[in-house]
Amino acid sequence: MTAEIGDEIMIIPQESHQPVREGEIREVRHDLGGVVYLVQWSDTGYQSLLPHGPNVVIKHRRTRGGDAAASDTSLLSRLRHPLEWRHNRDLERRQQAGYERLASRVEDILAGLGLVHDDFSIGGSRTFHVPEVVSVTPGPPMGLDIRMLPGQTPDDFSPHAPAIAYDLGMAEVRVVPLGPSYIRLELLPHDQQPKHSPASE
Repeated sequence: MTAEIGDEIMIIPQESHQPVREGEIREVRHDLGGVVYLVQWSDTGYQSLLPHGPNVVIKHRRTRGGDAAASDTSLLSRLRHPLEWRHNRDLERRQQAGYERLASRVEDILAGLGLVHDDFSIGGSRTFHVPEVVSVTPGPPMGLDIRMLPGQTPDDFSPHAPAIAYDLGMAEVRVVPLGPSYIRLELLPHDQQPKHSPASE
């Protein structure tokens, strides 16, 4: 059965640890390479193009007068699409660039706090190894997954959490162990700090 505008769409991940992604089909295109959907994603609200594939599942939505509604939606989608697609693409690029800047900033902070290993190369030059930010999770709360250096534990990072929070302008940073080699730094801005009610006297 052919997908229609308004149908729900899911991407089933190939890896079990990855989340299922859901959205709504805003436009259906029949290109030379096959069917391509313009999908508005429920997790971000952004729209992007998705080719039909083996990991794509369509859930059809049937309503009375659906043909007329689909026609109206298709017309509006065609009118808005060029600007919205470009706007959403630019937003995603800016967001990704912001995550990369944040990751670099956190690595600099960790190096400044002395959470590094150093050794000497064959040529005699000194080399520094810094814990690596491997991914950024938007949250909330926003989190940075970090691969620790050999021999490091979460306890090496916890005492530095207030300094990391201060350098990033956050109210609090939490160190969450993820496994033998990874931790997550959860960033809590001032407006998301848990509120404590004043003790009644």
